[in-house]
Amino acid sequence: MPTLVGSRLDKYEIQAEVGHGGMAVVYRGRDTVLEREVAVKVLHPHLADREESRLRLRREAITVAKLRHENILEIFDYSGEDAVESYLVTEFIHGVTLRQWLDERWRPHPILAALLIHRLCAALSHAHDFDVVHRDIKPENVMIRRDGCMKLMDFGIAQIIDHQKLTMTGQLLGSPAYMAPELISGRPVDARTDLFSVGIMLYQLATGMLPFSGRNPHEVLSKIADASYPPPSSICSLVDDALEAIIDRALARDPDQRFQTAQELADELAAYLAEADVPATQAEVMAYFQAEEQYTAQLNQRVCAALMERASSAMRKNQSARSIRLLGRVLELSPDNTEAISLLGRLRRRERRIRTLAVIGAAAAGFGLVAAGVLLATSLPDDPKSMAGDESTTPLGAGKPLGTQPIVPNAVVTKPIEDAIGPSKAGATGDAAPTTGGGGKRPSVRPVKVTAPVQKNATCTLNISGIPPAVARSYNLKYEGKKEPIASLQHEISFAGDKVTVNLTGPRYYGYKTIAREACLAGAVQFPAQRKGAVLRFRGAPPHTTAECVSGPPCPDAKPHLIGDGVSFPEIPMDLDQVYIKLRFKSSGYAPKVERVSIQPGANQIDLDLKAHSD
Repeated sequence: MPTLVGSRLDKYEIQAEVGHGGMAVVYRGRDTVLEREVAVKVLHPHLADREESRLRLRREAITVAKLRHENILEIFDYSGEDAVESYLVTEFIHGVTLRQWLDERWRPHPILAALLIHRLCAALSHAHDFDVVHRDIKPENVMIRRDGCMKLMDFGIAQIIDHQKLTMTGQLLGSPAYMAPELISGRPVDARTDLFSVGIMLYQLATGMLPFSGRNPHEVLSKIADASYPPPSSICSLVDDALEAIIDRALARDPDQRFQTAQELADELAAYLAEADVPATQAEVMAYFQAEEQYTAQLNQRVCAALMERASSAMRKNQSARSIRLLGRVLELSPDNTEAISLLGRLRRRERRIRTLAVIGAAAAGFGLVAAGVLLATSLPDDPKSMAGDESTTPLGAGKPLGTQPIVPNAVVTKPIEDAIGPSKAGATGDAAPTTGGGGKRPSVRPVKVTAPVQKNATCTLNISGIPPAVARSYNLKYEGKKEPIASLQHEISFAGDKVTVNLTGPRYYGYKTIAREACLAGAVQFPAQRKGAVLRFRGAPPHTTAECVSGPPCPDAKPHLIGDGVSFPEIPMDLDQVYIKLRFKSSGYAPKVERVSIQPGANQIDLDLKAHSD
């Protein structure tokens, strides 16, 4: 398409090309009447000849022109249907797209993800009130103005619910990675379609990865159709249960199972943010984009302080489950927070005391009755008649309620019990047996089996450190042939011997320790977990492809390494749970490619899509 730079469209001077898409080219221009900078979106000539395309541009102009929201790009003018060049004029945004921000500056953070998506939901709620469905929500269609204000733009394939006939029949519109299942299958589209796309962006902002990925668009669309994706907490340990539940509902395959309105999703995100004392406001979003590093550092401090206060309050109200959940969120942001670890330890000890008292209380009556019955049975004479022959004889335990007799583990007979019932036949010395006051023989006593005490199992509390709480749930502790899922970072084990070796197993962290029984008696035992090295595996690499790490703190070296399907890159030591590196890929017959990738401890799979040389 020939450029329009330097030309004039009516009252608009075209100064520079700033972008282009499948439908139009966007120019920076100047309104010569109002003397202001504008963006001019000009339809491609081959589309301008089509009535359908002109109708869509007109529909976009009419649709967006009636929307007035601080987070929606404002439309100023429209060429009209009979103009030589079909175009519309909008405010010009100095800034970058959210896609550029994600690629260059973003670090996954649940609170920030919720904050940004809340603003987009506010914009969508306004659009949906006018029956406008965007249908192409993605980071490329969100601009970040220099002052930090986000602007949702490009309603070019927006659908007015009352005019669905304008949709191009048989044509799949939108971006595959952010599509909803109903768009793929051709089912009816409504406002909930946008919420699925928003859920994908929320997942991406919270984890740093897309929920649906593949080697080609067909594979991506297949996964979306099945709504098959890994839990966000398995990708980024910072994602807690509350945010994961919001994401899961937004990404429900069935629209009836999703949030039903953008406002409903916005309210859930606002409640999630409020628990951390973060206001869901435009000012907070702008403050982040204006100074992201300083804002993020201060945000983490604010969030931890707020969650600690709420956790302490919940503990005072005996709301243990809520307190533990809040402390888990603190430790996700600050794994070494000593105050949170201490409070969590107190909660666990209190829970154990309560369980112990409950068990003792429930067992006391029943066990006491059994013990008293055993003691009474051993005192009965062999001759039943003697029970009635001497009324002066006081039965064992007379005058004391049942259940108050001494209870001895493992039926070990102690001296006080022997004094009460007399020596057994087997233990009597001499042939003569003492007689009762009535002159008869002393009643014989059934022998009681005496057993040696049995050593009890040792109970030990492990303070597990170095692994985020949300991730810990998918890990196991192995010892003495047992395999136990980790319930919390204060995990209790029980073993029979004098010592035990415990192994932590899972995909990204490992640890092991030999623990002596005496160490458990002294208090909780520290059990540190360690990060595994990152192992990179590549899928879709052509033969003889090499990969070279060109930037990033954990680069093992600067040498090119031969890779291929299933071939691993040299292991990369990990000091953090997630880092970014840039890799340069080269292969004969293909254009070189530099790609920024996110890596975590353990196995990482990277899908390659190298472009073949055109010549």
